[in-house]
Amino acid sequence: MPYYLDNAFLLDDPWITVVGCGGTGGFVAEGLCRLFQGREANIVLVDHDRVEPHNLLRQNFYPGDVGGFKSQVLADRLAKAYGRPVGYSVYPFREYDHDSRTNAHGYPGLIDVGESLIIGCADNALARKAMAECLPGHPARWLIDAGNDTNWGQVLVGNVAGRVDWDEPAFVDQTCYLAPAPTLQRPDLLTAVSTRPPDVDCAAALDLTDQDPTINQMMASLVLQVVRRMVAGTCPFMALYLDMDLGTVTPTYVTPEAVERTVGTHAE
Repeated sequence: MPYYLDNAFLLDDPWITVVGCGGTGGFVAEGLCRLFQGREANIVLVDHDRVEPHNLLRQNFYPGDVGGFKSQVLADRLAKAYGRPVGYSVYPFREYDHDSRTNAHGYPGLIDVGESLIIGCADNALARKAMAECLPGHPARWLIDAGNDTNWGQVLVGNVAGRVDWDEPAFVDQTCYLAPAPTLQRPDLLTAVSTRPPDVDCAAALDLTDQDPTINQMMASLVLQVVRRMVAGTCPFMALYLDMDLGTVTPTYVTPEAVERTVGTHAE
């Protein structure tokens, strides 16, 4: 019997926050604008880094973007290209960012994650901790986390960041309302230590490696596939693992047994 992630919060003017607009996040942001063409959706981009010349190799930026905030230049470009408001924040992610900027199209970059989907594309422990802290186990607040290395990566989906006692069942019929957050599925995400040289930012460090130049587009495609299927009510995945050496995508399915084992709540 297949089970699918709850999608009610995505059906009526959803709020979607993309945290990290570099390698994967920039492509995810544009994909969301395509995916939600003709539909109401609040899309907000969060990144406090600026575009540097070496970012142009693997990230969704152009020479004219160099020097600007990643979230701002991307939001302005996508708003113009797709004829829709795209918000942004130029500060590190916080649950409620009342000091965030407003883009040229007058759309506030407020991060409101009450009923929302957060897409984490910031491959560092501090950002992941901040996003996990926004997940008290609310059935209408979900997190997708995308992380990658040179030629492999994972996309993890969930909404419960700790073991909880929930009054309602995690599953009703075939719908999953509570699933382990990325940091419960992979606790090592909160303890990972950067191996890049001192005084070298993440993108520059990646440019010094043999990272596949298409890995970020591949990861973004997996993220967008999860979002698409969540909107359709047909997403059965708790995780997708990509291995470009083997040419495989390996899923982990959301099941009552998997949720009970990780979250510690009665599944049905």
